Amino acid sequence: MNETETTSLVPEEASPPVEAAVASMPPRNEVGNVLKVSDTMVTLTWLAFLIACFALYKLAWKPILQALDRREDKIRQSLKEAADIQAQAAMDREAQRMMLEEARREAAAIVERARSAAEAAAQAAEEQSRAEAENRVRAAAEEIGRAKEKAVAELRREASGLALDLAGRVLGKKLDAEADRELTDRLIREIG
Repeated sequence: MNETETTSLVPEEASPPVEAAVASMPPRNEVGNVLKVSDTMVTLTWLAFLIACFALYKLAWKPILQALDRREDKIRQSLKEAADIQAQAAMDREAQRMMLEEARREAAAIVERARSAAEAAAQAAEEQSRAEAENRVRAAAEEIGRAKEKAVAELRREASGLALDLAGRVLGKKLDAEADRELTDRLIREIG
């Protein structure tokens, strides 16, 4: 297209600002020049990039690095505290396990002492009961022996009295009380 065609695209009754805009547009063959790389454009781009890098380094890079360093220090501190807490928890668990084991041993010892005391008390009660039973048997045997001796003595006296009475009837005379007693005693000694 040439210039005459460009102007022919704009209507004739267009307003003056539109005509000015259309007139300031580069011709179609110069549109490709914007995409064309020039040495000044490359230099200005690098200069802008370096200025931006310098500004970012001064304004943003140091604070970002400081924030990252603070965060890293905080994380290290937190990890150290966590490790300390884990170590303390492990020590506490070990202490708790040892205390529990000690309590179990003490409980077993207490149970064993109680069992021994109960067995000793049962044995003592059994021995005491046996001793009391033996004492009662002995006392009963003694009482039975005394009762037997008393009964035998009474039976002998009764028998001697009957024998004297029978002898007096057979002999036909009654002995006096003194003579009866002497005769009874002599007979008891001979029988016993």
